[in-house]
Amino acid sequence: MGMLNDLTIKYDVDALELGYTQHYDQLLSEVRNDFTKVLEIGVETGRSHRLWLEYFPNAKIYGYDIFEYGYDELQRLQEGNPFLDRSVMFKGDQSNVEHLNKFKSEHGGNFDMIIDDGGHTMEQMQTSLNHLWDSVKPGGIYVIEDLHSCSGQWPELYGYEVIQDGDTLTTDLLSSLENNDDKVTETSYISADVVAKIRSEMDWCRMMIGVEKYTNPKGQTYHWPTTLSFMRKKI
Repeated sequence: MGMLNDLTIKYDVDALELGYTQHYDQLLSEVRNDFTKVLEIGVETGRSHRLWLEYFPNAKIYGYDIFEYGYDELQRLQEGNPFLDRSVMFKGDQSNVEHLNKFKSEHGGNFDMIIDDGGHTMEQMQTSLNHLWDSVKPGGIYVIEDLHSCSGQWPELYGYEVIQDGDTLTTDLLSSLENNDDKVTETSYISADVVAKIRSEMDWCRMMIGVEKYTNPKGQTYHWPTTLSFMRKKI
């Protein structure tokens, strides 16, 4: 088991069960000490935030969340955290353009990696990508987790809708970028100009399967593979 697997167990993060750590480790294990700036969208109780603080020993880790629940546990878990000098929290809605622009104004860009593990709606994922792609440094990585929200099972398992009428599935957008075809040229949340810009600045895009079947802590099972994507910007 690699270091990241050990940290997911230490901090009780579901990335191991979802099958994500193998992909992160393969991509990041040799460069993690070089990272200086990482943004994680979706903090909740801060377990994965602490994981990234330890995994990237030289990076400032920014957490972006609406903090509507789990904040008390976040505060408790942060007590005694030896890495707090590298931890920055920002309260905002990832689908709110004003909030995203405020974050960029206050904290700048040049991120080595941005991880979207937020609310997983098409609007949230695509609005964030639209407005944060420019904040990734050349050679940096943009990650979107839990793309199995595109399967249609999400309301049944988590009780809220992630796909609205007229939405382009984020997996369809990423597949078009990965294959460099014109099947998706714009979405309700990303203009054709921005999709073209991402395509021209992107080195590669890869969607990866974590596990073929996943049972969540409530005992509910996905019948669709857990999926995440990595997009690397050209140097």
